[in-house]
Amino acid sequence: MANPLQHRKPAADAGAPPHTPADRPYRLGILGGTFDPPHVGHLALARLCIEHLALDELVWIPTGQSWQKGADVTPAADRLAMTELAAAALQASGAKVRVSRMEVDRAGPSYTIDTVRQLRDEYGPEASLCWLMGADQLLRLHTWHGWQKLFEHVHLCTATRPRFELAALEGPVLEALAERQADTQLIQCTPSGRMWIDQTLAVDLSSTHLRQRLATGQPADDQLPPGVAHYIASHGLYRDARAGA
Repeated sequence: MANPLQHRKPAADAGAPPHTPADRPYRLGILGGTFDPPHVGHLALARLCIEHLALDELVWIPTGQSWQKGADVTPAADRLAMTELAAAALQASGAKVRVSRMEVDRAGPSYTIDTVRQLRDEYGPEASLCWLMGADQLLRLHTWHGWQKLFEHVHLCTATRPRFELAALEGPVLEALAERQADTQLIQCTPSGRMWIDQTLAVDLSSTHLRQRLATGQPADDQLPPGVAHYIASHGLYRDARAGA
């Protein structure tokens, strides 16, 4: 008999869950970030991980209070709205795609460890949970609150940028990679604890650079998901250059 926890979904999810074969765990990809703004690099990362990790579901989670970036962040309501527009571009990707308010609605700073603990409780002990990140996040992983405990709840799956070198990683992260690196097949069939790095994604784009372009009036529609450019223009976002990652 299949373990009922294997297919459990959060109560907040709308609609019927996709069918999952009884002989493998449910596969959830988690794309978290400030999304200030979401851009085509985020879409490329999502599509790559949906394909290579054979995800059943992808959840985007905009940060609520970004404790590492201070107050100089676009209001959460705007970032949530832009993330929903970006996620809509993935609806035909083969995975269920949704946007979660869990960090926006949570009081206090948004710590990834709190988010993955909540998702593990919701999806059960057997589901394969993958935290998706770009190379910039991997380089700062050692600065995250409780980062080493993340492996108790999720896999860490990274797509690097062009010219990225693994040797640039801080010692503790490089040690974790040496111990935990795995292929996609192992990621797909185990709950957590592994690292996977893809070095084929040829997208070199950051939200910081994009904000700077928008602030100086340079065209950036080709770097934004459908609808996001219109939202930015209609709400007057990024009129002044701001610092931050």
